[in-house]
Amino acid sequence: MNKKSSLLLLLAFTTVTIAQATTMNKAITNGTNWSSTSTWSLGRLPANGDSIVIPAGYTVWLDINATLNNVYLTIAGTLEVDKNSGLTLDNNSVVGILNGGSLSTTHPSSTEIISIGGVNKYVGSVDGTITGPKYASSATGTSPSGFSTTTVTLPVTFVSFTAVRSDNEDVTLDWTTVSETSNSHFDVERSLDGAQWTTIGTVAAGAVNVENNYNFNDAMASANEISYRLRQVDIDGNAQYSRTVTVAGTAAGKTTIVATGKTINITFTRPTSATITARLISLNGQVLQQETFGPATSTISLGESRVSGGIYVVYLSDGKGWSIAKKILL
Repeated sequence: MNKKSSLLLLLAFTTVTIAQATTMNKAITNGTNWSSTSTWSLGRLPANGDSIVIPAGYTVWLDINATLNNVYLTIAGTLEVDKNSGLTLDNNSVVGILNGGSLSTTHPSSTEIISIGGVNKYVGSVDGTITGPKYASSATGTSPSGFSTTTVTLPVTFVSFTAVRSDNEDVTLDWTTVSETSNSHFDVERSLDGAQWTTIGTVAAGAVNVENNYNFNDAMASANEISYRLRQVDIDGNAQYSRTVTVAGTAAGKTTIVATGKTINITFTRPTSATITARLISLNGQVLQQETFGPATSTISLGESRVSGGIYVVYLSDGKGWSIAKKILL
């Protein structure tokens, strides 16, 4: 069965305090520089985890040396590489040139380089102009054979995949696809160590050749750091995996913060093994009170505060990626 797609557009997801989605960063002005924030739909330069798109009819001048990880660069228009400029990409990145798109340089030289995983896929003085459909990844060769004409055979094109943990520990997964072909369903898989995976649910496929938005809620998510991936299953049983997204662990599950008079009581649904720092912060950002509590505790209290009555923020952190903030009235 031959199922064709121009390129996999799949976004990574970076975990900060809670998981934060990276979205498609598309060129929105024609004939401008890569280094200009006004070139891009997100109002910033392309960053790690982005799906970077140069639409048909648009030209972007790559005028800097940029190092990026986990990106998918789709060139439907033109990417013009300047002298002494280029992209250094990691092994998880892919550069795809769609039909009608091109990668070129006005003044071919050996200083215009796009590399993936330390291997030069494009060198201006050697490759000149490359037209699509072609792609380069860690699996393709070295310039002048860095871009392959081999068709990418994928039944589904992923546009985004995100995960967010809510205050009550649940994790919500959202993903978007386009150009689904012979798709049967998605298995949602979860892992606590990145090695052993468990299927926790199944989501039926959507319509063909339209944008489909999917949602899945993991109500049984543990308080530990969790990784998720999607197993896309074709109608003939063949399957492909999405990239992995990760959410940070919580300190101790659901957290309740209650003010009794001027004393702030904090209760966890189970004892935490982490050291918790609690801060009382004014609405203008001033830290008014701070205390640190050792592990193996389920209830902590910020001693009676001398602040005047009003609205404040209680901020908790374990220093390992988990934090929570809540407004309270004293």
